[in-house]
Amino acid sequence: MAGTGRRKTRGAAGEDAAPSTGLAVLAPEDLAGGGAIIDGESAESAGIVMPSLPALAAETAPPAAGLTARVASATFERDGYKHLIKAAEAVYSYPANGTRLSLPAQKMLNFMIHLAGSQNFANKLYRLPKRVVRGNHKGNERIFDAVKEIFDSSLVVIGPFRGRRSRAELRILSSYVRPEEEEDSEAADIHFQFTDAFLEIQRSSQLWAKLSGPAMVKVTSTYALKLYEIGMQRYQMDFPSLELDIDTLRKLLNVPEGAYKDFGILRTRTIDRAIVEVNQLAPFRVTMPEDKMKRKGRKVEAVTLDFLAKDEEEAAETYLERERHSAGRRARRIGTVDTVAEEAASPVDAGLADLGPLPDADDVTALWAALLHALKGKVPAPLLASLEPERVEEAPQGGRRLVLKAGNAAVADTARMNHWPSFKSALSSLTSGMIEDVTFDTPVRRAAAKASPKA
Repeated sequence: MAGTGRRKTRGAAGEDAAPSTGLAVLAPEDLAGGGAIIDGESAESAGIVMPSLPALAAETAPPAAGLTARVASATFERDGYKHLIKAAEAVYSYPANGTRLSLPAQKMLNFMIHLAGSQNFANKLYRLPKRVVRGNHKGNERIFDAVKEIFDSSLVVIGPFRGRRSRAELRILSSYVRPEEEEDSEAADIHFQFTDAFLEIQRSSQLWAKLSGPAMVKVTSTYALKLYEIGMQRYQMDFPSLELDIDTLRKLLNVPEGAYKDFGILRTRTIDRAIVEVNQLAPFRVTMPEDKMKRKGRKVEAVTLDFLAKDEEEAAETYLERERHSAGRRARRIGTVDTVAEEAASPVDAGLADLGPLPDADDVTALWAALLHALKGKVPAPLLASLEPERVEEAPQGGRRLVLKAGNAAVADTARMNHWPSFKSALSSLTSGMIEDVTFDTPVRRAAAKASPKA
C-alpha cells in the first residue's frame, strides 16, 4: 500500500472523562466477568487458522501489545477513521445464541474497536465522536439504540485455548453512557467501555483486517459487510482462498438462525447478493467457484471463497463508484440502465457541506489511472507521462483539487496554460463534481514554500 499523500487526521482519542451530569451509566451487575469458555467445538473444518486465544483470567502484569494493536495505533495516528483496523479474531467471530447484529451496529462496532486500538486496547472508558457515525445515524436515538444492541450482544470466537480447539463466548461491552435527554446535540458523544476479555482478544492479536471507512459505510447489507471484512483480511495473503462448511458460512455472514435452510435459496438471497455488492466497492474481487464446492450427493456441504486483488483498471472503477452518488448504485450493480444517478445532483451542486474524508494515496492512484484513460487523445502522452499524482486537497476557493507533481517547471507551465480546462473537465466528470480543479506542483515550488517564513 502506498504510504504517502495521506492527510494526517486526529480523531478524539478517548482521553476525556465522561460528563458527570445528565448521564446514566448502564452496566448490569452480572457482567463482572468477561465471558465464558466452552471447550470442544472444532473450527478446523472451516479452514480458519487463527492465533491462540489468550487466557481470559486477569494478568498481574500488563500484556504486551500484539501486531494488531501496534498497527491500529499507527493507522489511527496517520489516518484517523479513514482506515479501521480490526483483529482477525473479531473478523471471524459471530453473534452467540443465534442472534445477529444489525448493519448500523456492526458498522459502529468497527469504529469503536478502531478507537480502542489507537490506545493499545486499554481497559478504559472511550469517547467516540458522534460525527464519526453521523452518516449512518441521523439522530441520537438511533445512535444509542445501536450501542444498546452491541451492549446486549455476545460474540463467539473460535481458536486454540490451553491446548484445545475451543469456543470463547465473550460479552462485548461492559458499560456505556446514554444521555437522559437525547436532544440532537453534538455534545452527546458516545462513551463506552469494552469487557476485559474482549480487549484481550484484540490486544494479543497478530493478524488483522484493514477496512476502508468510506467503503464500509456504503455497504448496504449485513451479509456484504461481513464478506467485505473477511476479504480485506485475506485478499493480500499468499493463499487468499477460504474453505468454509455451510454452517460456519451461515454464522460468519450473520444469517438468521433457521432462515434459508436450502443452499440454493441461501445462495440467491444472501451469498450471491453479498458477492456482487462487495465486488462493486472493495479493492478485491470475490468468487465462489462451482468446481470447488464439496457435495455429498446433491447436497452442498462446503464452499470455497476466492479473494483476488483487482487490477489497475478495476481498482480505478471501484474508486469512481465509491465517489458516485448512492442513487442508482443498485441499478449499476445489477446491470440495469441507470437513469436515476445521471439525473441526481452532485454533492457539490446539492449544497452538502460534508464531502467525506479526503482520498488517501491508494485512491488517488486509482483516480489518476481513470484520469489518464479519460485524457487519452486530448492531452499529449509525453506530457501525461511527466506528471504524477500526489494528493487531493481542499482548494482555497472551496471544493477540492487534485495536486499533480510535474517533473520540472516547463511541464507544469505547459499543462497549466494549454491543458488545464481538459484536466478540470475530466476530473469533474469522473468524480461527479466532488473534485473540480487541478494544480501542477514542481520540486522548485515545494522547496520555495518550505523556505518561505511563516506568516
